[in-house]
Amino acid sequence: MRHFHYLCINPFKIEDMNEDLANMRCKPIRTYNYAQYFEDIQYNGKILTDDERKDFVAVIDETIAHYSEGLPIMYNALENCKDKHDDYHDIDLTVVSILQFVLISMIDSMVVSKYFILADADYDQRFMRGKLKVIINEGYKRLYGFEKNTRIKAMWNALKPILNYFPKDINLQYQELTLLLDKHIKSSSWWKDDRDYETHFDTENLYVSRQEEIIESKVMIDSLRFFNTFRAVYEFLWNMHTCIYNSLVLSYQKGETTE
Repeated sequence: MRHFHYLCINPFKIEDMNEDLANMRCKPIRTYNYAQYFEDIQYNGKILTDDERKDFVAVIDETIAHYSEGLPIMYNALENCKDKHDDYHDIDLTVVSILQFVLISMIDSMVVSKYFILADADYDQRFMRGKLKVIINEGYKRLYGFEKNTRIKAMWNALKPILNYFPKDINLQYQELTLLLDKHIKSSSWWKDDRDYETHFDTENLYVSRQEEIIESKVMIDSLRFFNTFRAVYEFLWNMHTCIYNSLVLSYQKGETTE
């Protein structure tokens, strides 16, 4: 199988997946400042006003609507790959399945954050904060892992075997993101105990963990840090998928494939 080394024109957009092959054009691999997604966000003690709260929720709603548009396309792409066991489809399946996980994690974290902000009862807020901790802990664990055992099984590690099919730019971006993810995820346990209490419904410990003081801005900072981290990975994975997409376009143009 050829390497995915193709750089051409026009930005990649999800809706292009519905184009007829004859009209498809190759897309560029984009260059991102991935470090910006990992910059620390400092807590300044600010409390949102009612208007700021409404504006914030509106932004969350727009973000959810924007990113959720890709979910049906990813599902269809995965279904298309399931019964096709060649290098091309195996690589596509790997990339798109991780993309789906990253995208749903991003969206779910925003949904929980939205209802955390909207909650007007103390118990409701504590409940939503707990569920956000579950998403963040489980998301980081499955994407990258916290220690040797989980890192071997993590999705990020699953990309290593297919990197040799991709160009140098992609491999360098993977290395850059690996360093950023490693430093970021090692910076905290990300509420492992709280995640266990919430997931396994350990009610005695769950009650105690939920009694921690709620500082709304800090909760939203943790949510934003998670979203930004996963957005960096999302952008990288789309670059990988762009290479796969371009490979299909060039194969069609060369008469090597008709579908």
